[in-house]
Amino acid sequence: MKLRCIISGCVAALASQAADAQSTITLYGRIDTGVRYSSNQDIAGGKLLELTSGAASGSRWGVKGSEDLGGGMQAIFTLENGFEPDTGKAAQSGRLFGRQAWVGLSGSWGTLTAGRQYSPAYNVEFANEPFGWANVYESGFIYDNYMGGNRWDNSILYQQKAGHFSGTLMVGFGEQAGATRNGSKQGGSITYELGPAAVSAGYQQTHDVNGVVDHKVWTAGGYYPIGALKLFLSYLNHRSDLTLQKNDVWATGASYGLTPAVELYGGFYYDRQREQRGNKRTVVGMFNYKLSKRTNVYLQADYSKIDAGYVTNMFDVYAFPVSKDASGAITGFVKTRASAMVGVRHQF
Repeated sequence: MKLRCIISGCVAALASQAADAQSTITLYGRIDTGVRYSSNQDIAGGKLLELTSGAASGSRWGVKGSEDLGGGMQAIFTLENGFEPDTGKAAQSGRLFGRQAWVGLSGSWGTLTAGRQYSPAYNVEFANEPFGWANVYESGFIYDNYMGGNRWDNSILYQQKAGHFSGTLMVGFGEQAGATRNGSKQGGSITYELGPAAVSAGYQQTHDVNGVVDHKVWTAGGYYPIGALKLFLSYLNHRSDLTLQKNDVWATGASYGLTPAVELYGGFYYDRQREQRGNKRTVVGMFNYKLSKRTNVYLQADYSKIDAGYVTNMFDVYAFPVSKDASGAITGFVKTRASAMVGVRHQF
């Protein structure tokens, strides 16, 4: 009885302290998986049936919180783990908190955070994209080729909002003794919001371990809702000091709330490669049905096509299969791929 009273008193004291400090801690997450059928997985046209992870959104769990420090200032943090529900393995190369891990302060002067965080250009594309950077089509999300990493380790991010405008500045440290440029990253973004519509632009560059700018990206776009319809448009320009190859990526799409439970999504992506001329086109659609506020099922289908020049894309992390002769010259390549998927997502 005495032990029970002691425990009860401790719990009450902790609750009182949390209330006085106005602290909040939230545990959250989502699990997303589905069955996907894909064509042309090898040069012979082989097909693939698989259980895949995170088509509508990456599976994750996380903890986020804040503490009121007084004077309008807060301490804030987020720790977010990514995982693959089809195998139970950790995503992001096995990191414990591979999606996000940061801590910072926020006040009327802005928000300053440090850790592993999303990059400026990523956030711009995420906002101006109907699928929100999801793995919705089999050949991979095209922007992954050019970002030089959607999340930056060892980074400091400053954010500020003034009226309809908001902006960010971000730097990632390479942490190499005697060579601060090597492995470093810099970027920023600006957004203008007017009611439910917004336009934004961002720039970022990353350096490889030798200090060479391997990815230089600027992007712009916006979204505009018309009733239940929401329209999206974005553009991305990529350059690299490692090659003469240049890429321009145009994307457009829409989402539509057919009923409170039914949502439709569609998008078209066009990657134009210059100098080493080539193109990739992808069209994707998704039907989403809400079983509840936290659970939904979806159907997805996509089709991608490339031409001969695009197989030389040195940044294509989702390259189509090619065949080569003894000298290494390309003798053939897969020109098209298509896939369809049915999946389920639960959020908590």
